[in-house]
Amino acid sequence: MRVVVAHGRARDRRRLGEILVEAGHDVLEAADELDALARCLDSAPDVAVLDAEIGDWLVERIKADAHAFRTAVLLIEPAEPSVPRALRALERGVQDILVEPVRDSELVLRVMAAGRTKVLQEEMVFQAERLEAMILQDPLTGLANRRFILTQLDSLISAARRHGRALALAIVDVDHFKAVNDSHGHAEGDRVLTAVARSLRAHLRAEDQLGRLGGEEFLALLPDTDGPSAAAAAEKLRASVEQTGVTVSIGWAVWAGERAQELLGRADEALYAAKGAGRDQVSGAPATLPRRR
Repeated sequence: MRVVVAHGRARDRRRLGEILVEAGHDVLEAADELDALARCLDSAPDVAVLDAEIGDWLVERIKADAHAFRTAVLLIEPAEPSVPRALRALERGVQDILVEPVRDSELVLRVMAAGRTKVLQEEMVFQAERLEAMILQDPLTGLANRRFILTQLDSLISAARRHGRALALAIVDVDHFKAVNDSHGHAEGDRVLTAVARSLRAHLRAEDQLGRLGGEEFLALLPDTDGPSAAAAAEKLRASVEQTGVTVSIGWAVWAGERAQELLGRADEALYAAKGAGRDQVSGAPATLPRRR
């Protein structure tokens, strides 16, 4: 493991570092707060062993950093801390507390335990991210799946209604996709879908969102986009996909104050119009006044 040892007294710092090096760890020594912070931020160590005089200031800086915050921190106190002080240290992110004079075996065991805890925490974070990806992402293309992209549509409609902003969406359908699967197999069909997904994503703005509705259909959400801009964006997407060797039909619609399903329905009608016009086409539904109920 990589361990930062920060102690104001050079003799103690060297002693702690030598013990940990003998135990097989990669040790970086620091003599003061700024030196210790720089080493923690630059190397994101597994464990930081900090003298309390340095650590009181340093712990908050380590835990506030996007990369170094996972470092397990051991604090060396000059004497047995009071219960309130120990609890405050734990609340700030300290993993464990050592009391001077620190015994060799205690130092090695506590550092190893802290490092193992860090590994377990990182594994938990990884598994949580993996589970989140399984819930929210389409496994083939890596795009948002149907559930998540429709949830995002609801959120964008709420924002558009609240702030009076424009909003458009486009449904993209790969032309003759069944024929690709029937003639070349599902592996080739999967390759086509991933190529289309990459092309669509590459030609959308950073604020746009893209998801797979299912099968060969994709949904692009276009915030702050009016009719002419939606038509231009859809045509850009159609032309970009054409470069992959397949074609798509696209139906777009501009939000007119209706619910998500009604907006999707208008875009779907436009998509069918594009297909009816011969495919490899773009058709749109500009904003219209919502129907009275």
